[in-house]
Amino acid sequence: MLIYLNIDTIGHLTIIALLGIACFACFYYVFKKSEPFSFNKISSTNPWNDYVLLLGCLLFLSLETYSQIQYNLFGTQYGTATILPTLLFFLLAYRFDHKGVLSMAITGLAGWAGIAVTPMEVIDGLDNFSDHTYIWTALGLACFLITLVFVLQKINLKTHFTFTYLNFAIHILFIATLAGLFAELSHLLFIPLLLAIGVYYYFQAQKLASYYFLLFILLYLYIGITYILFYYLLKTDRYWDIIYVGFFYFIGSCALAVFLIKNHKSLLKI
Repeated sequence: MLIYLNIDTIGHLTIIALLGIACFACFYYVFKKSEPFSFNKISSTNPWNDYVLLLGCLLFLSLETYSQIQYNLFGTQYGTATILPTLLFFLLAYRFDHKGVLSMAITGLAGWAGIAVTPMEVIDGLDNFSDHTYIWTALGLACFLITLVFVLQKINLKTHFTFTYLNFAIHILFIATLAGLFAELSHLLFIPLLLAIGVYYYFQAQKLASYYFLLFILLYLYIGITYILFYYLLKTDRYWDIIYVGFFYFIGSCALAVFLIKNHKSLLKI
């Protein structure tokens, strides 16, 4: 009679219990099999640890999401629901030296800050960056990540995580800055900011010998400079001059891009 009257609830509780047991088993395994914590990079002797830890984190997200959907565990406190796995993933990433879990933690931090763009939103043409608060939040988050890199390098804690933090920050910074330009918030602020980000990441690209960073610096700066040039040209209403300048600009800029990419080793001082 008890099962008959509560079959739906028992079904959900069974799924939640199985998820919880599987999640606990994953975390128990990595704690038992992993190397001791170190400030430096850990060379794991067990090839399964990274995969089991990643599975445990994904199961934790599934468990939390399932509980929220079925039982409204956190109510409308969505910030709490986001920050809890974020903090857990940061701790696990540093304890077990896992860049994948660190990436999940940074993604969770961005979600907690309110920065999220799904593929469907892009397809549907929903423009989150038209909200100016969104732009300032994104810039603040990126600056926080860069500051975190500086602090962690000072205390020599997992310095090999630097690239992961900077990888998130470069895209957030450039996209938010371009959004500020496109939204015409303040060209006097965002044009120098765009160039400053490019200079900062150029030095980081040299420091890390990263062709990846150099490529995205060229891409984002090309978008920004092209926008600025034609924005002010269009204000003149001299359309034949715009076509003339544009013709030589695109030929010259493409040639310059090819030259820079071809000579990337000398730019990065490799």
